[in-house]
Amino acid sequence: MPGLVGFAGPLDNTPEGVRLAAMARALEPNDRFRIELHHEAGLGFGRVALPFYRNGAQPVWDETTGLGVIMEGELYNPDELRSLLPDAEKPRPEEGDAGLLLRLYRAHGEDFAIRVNGAFVAAFWDRRNRRLALMNDRLGLYPLYWAEDNGGFSFASGVRALLADSALRRRTDRLAMAQFLTFDHVLGSRTLLEDVHLLTPGSVLIWENGQVSERSYWRPIHPDYYPLRTEVAWMDDLIQHLRQAVRRQAPNGHPAGMLLSGGLDSRVILAFLAEQSEDVSLSAFTWGISDCDDVRFARALAREAGMVHHFSELRPDWLLGGADEAIRVSDGLGNIVNMHALTIAEAAGQHAQVIYKGFLGDAMFGFGLRHYHYARYEPAVWAEAHMQAFRDRGVITFDAAAREELFSDGFKATIGDGLMESFAEVLAESPSSDLSDQRIAYDFRQRVPRMTLNGVEALRGHVIARLPFAENELVAFSLTIPPGLRYDRRLVKNAFIRAFPAYAQIPTTETGLPMMDNLTTVRIQAENWARWHLRRVAPRVRYPARRPYKDYANWFRTVLRPWLEATLLNPQALDRGDFKPEAVRRLVSEHMAGSDHTVKLGALMTLELWRSKYVDGDATRVAF
Repeated sequence: MPGLVGFAGPLDNTPEGVRLAAMARALEPNDRFRIELHHEAGLGFGRVALPFYRNGAQPVWDETTGLGVIMEGELYNPDELRSLLPDAEKPRPEEGDAGLLLRLYRAHGEDFAIRVNGAFVAAFWDRRNRRLALMNDRLGLYPLYWAEDNGGFSFASGVRALLADSALRRRTDRLAMAQFLTFDHVLGSRTLLEDVHLLTPGSVLIWENGQVSERSYWRPIHPDYYPLRTEVAWMDDLIQHLRQAVRRQAPNGHPAGMLLSGGLDSRVILAFLAEQSEDVSLSAFTWGISDCDDVRFARALAREAGMVHHFSELRPDWLLGGADEAIRVSDGLGNIVNMHALTIAEAAGQHAQVIYKGFLGDAMFGFGLRHYHYARYEPAVWAEAHMQAFRDRGVITFDAAAREELFSDGFKATIGDGLMESFAEVLAESPSSDLSDQRIAYDFRQRVPRMTLNGVEALRGHVIARLPFAENELVAFSLTIPPGLRYDRRLVKNAFIRAFPAYAQIPTTETGLPMMDNLTTVRIQAENWARWHLRRVAPRVRYPARRPYKDYANWFRTVLRPWLEATLLNPQALDRGDFKPEAVRRLVSEHMAGSDHTVKLGALMTLELWRSKYVDGDATRVAF
């Protein structure tokens, strides 16, 4: 997987080149990647890059000031950014996006970050002042982790690269584990290790004189008062912003494709790509169980768009060979039952170098909103109101009662009230008292960068992933949409139906029906009516209507059962002291008997596989 590695400060006599090379190898051991490294006294930084993506050699240096930069990612408004510089200061073409960032940093310091429209992470080294600055985009679309150790500082695009240093303490963070087991992702800047932290989205971190400081330069803020406009005017503006976002992330000569499901978000991107790419050959890629709803609907969408459609079967046993990669790519921070993008990444990379994804579209337009969000509550109960909405949505993995049964007494004593306190803290990052605003902000700052982004990271080992919904101006516009137009994603649905009726006539996986009434709607509703009556006549006979793209519940009971039981029920796993052994055994037993504990078991498997490989094992340790 592409990304950055680096360190600054004292190394305990460790050769800089040895340490940096070990970090790069731990980040991505595959030899097909291009590695660019630089080291000098007390510093090492570099990047691992896709072999086909040429965006200038790195690092880029300004020898007159002693400033250097490395970066990963792309800038979508380079012309605007160049306009901030006098002609004499503009970068040479061969310096690429990294050279542009360096010139901006020299001219404006870290303050230019708010002007950058792109998906990127960068590290700036000031050789004269021995000062390191890390910077990411507004949404943190390229994760970067950091740690301090004995006056030194290290950073990398994967926790596994930091673990190349055998001196880094491998103490697991029980509160982070509790968060993961509750929300299916970790909150804030925590990771599964107490001493490793995530660079917060939209932030600049400075390491200087052995001290770390971090400040946020952007966060999602909704207006105090929403503009009064007609819904048609809102729809027109939304279509304009979507069209602009896709145009700004054009393939630019790269063979391109997109991940296409039967849902709303990917078909929105598909429609705009299709209308803008008359001279570009595009491919669509879908994974899932053969003949599932997603495959059938995606195939129809691709046919409407004139795209070649590729299908990759999600095999019941794929985790037997793919779980290690899922754990490696996500650093144990992504539930293995959500990492199936890995099954299509390599195949997609054989046809395309750029892949578009409908990432973020659900969150920014209100997918997570429930009726609980449309009321005023005392601030003291905001966190519980959000938890109630989460439970209603079915996105809590272990609820309070299940956590009480699972966590050991020692585990509960360690985390205390930290779970709800940390949840309340991240909710408080939104200055709004409106719970629907708070939930949107939560998705931008927590759910999306800490969970949804894992699917993007799974792709980046093979392709450039472009995410049009995450474009700055579209994000800013979405924050101005009144809450009522966000509920049930009303605005984006109605705008899409109005702009692209042909695509809206194809059923969606959300409802199984087209987005607008047509003959297909009548046929499907008639089939559903007949199926309902057949169930009354012969209730024991199965009459499947919806066909999901995955069936981990059944796979855990069949082909994956020996592996699951060997992982969760072995003595080492049961004796770690975090979870009650009898509770783990009961979960496994109940699932095998027919209960559905898929997400719970997936989360426990994720933690155990990560710990056994990266904490207990020697997967990344290097004795310098």
